Amino acid sequence: MANVVRKVSIIGATGTLGSRIASALKVAGHDVTAVQRKDSTKPVPEGLKSFKVDYQNKEELVSTFTGQDVVISAVPFPILDSERIIIDACIAASIKRFIPSEFTTMLESPLAINLPIAKEKVLIRQYLSSVMPDSSSPTTWTSVNNGAFLEMALQYGVLGPNPMAKKAVFHDGGDKKIAVSLLSDIATAIVKLMETDSTFKAAANQPVYICSAAITERRLTELVSEVTGIDFGTPEQVSVKELIAQSDERLKQGDKSAIINYYFQMMYGDGYMGGDFMKFNWNERLGLRIMSEEELKSTIQQILCN
Repeated sequence: MANVVRKVSIIGATGTLGSRIASALKVAGHDVTAVQRKDSTKPVPEGLKSFKVDYQNKEELVSTFTGQDVVISAVPFPILDSERIIIDACIAASIKRFIPSEFTTMLESPLAINLPIAKEKVLIRQYLSSVMPDSSSPTTWTSVNNGAFLEMALQYGVLGPNPMAKKAVFHDGGDKKIAVSLLSDIATAIVKLMETDSTFKAAANQPVYICSAAITERRLTELVSEVTGIDFGTPEQVSVKELIAQSDERLKQGDKSAIINYYFQMMYGDGYMGGDFMKFNWNERLGLRIMSEEELKSTIQQILCN
């Protein structure tokens, strides 16, 4: 079956993930437009059209989105107040599909709304469900949910091994499997979702979970040690429950740098369903591979040693 060519507008197309999504869609043959703020001076990925608009002006957004098939939000920290205007404009412009800026580990637990790092994304999902009640709606949504960004996790040492500090940190023992994703695989998943009408339709009004691999912090530390030769010594053991209690206090004192710690609650906390990631997984349906350990070692080599 021939691939379907779609007209796609991307908000956040100059960002770390958005630029990869935009380029992947362009390479796949889609007609891609970067929608930027009027005051933006950032260059868009090569070969993309650019349209500058006031994100708070619904009429301008409707005019921009009219004739488009898909609108993707890839802004790094979405909030409902801003995204609601974009969503309403998508509906008014009769686009076929809106993809919100979720791109996070697990939002299926009702407890996710309690997490500072996930609350706005949950509220946006709830709003989408209220204005696009079923898959027969003219405009539908699909969220793409992925494992922790593997490139960042390895480079900054947040999921077990920290190559820069030459130490390792294990959360709740380090033996719980977590999903991890390469940025390129997230972009490929979005391309796959648009390849055929049947896949596009199947993903209407639901989350799509994908990952590049599933691995424990302990095993990831071992693999990084094998690839780099770093001896990480005795890992520091961190209780997620205690970490979150400390983070709550830091936030009360205005220390917003603590927000990153709530990802560990999402992945490991009781009731947050982080361990259920693979139950929702679409890799097989989309024809996406899950890396073997040898492939993972090769990826670690590319990220840390090149």
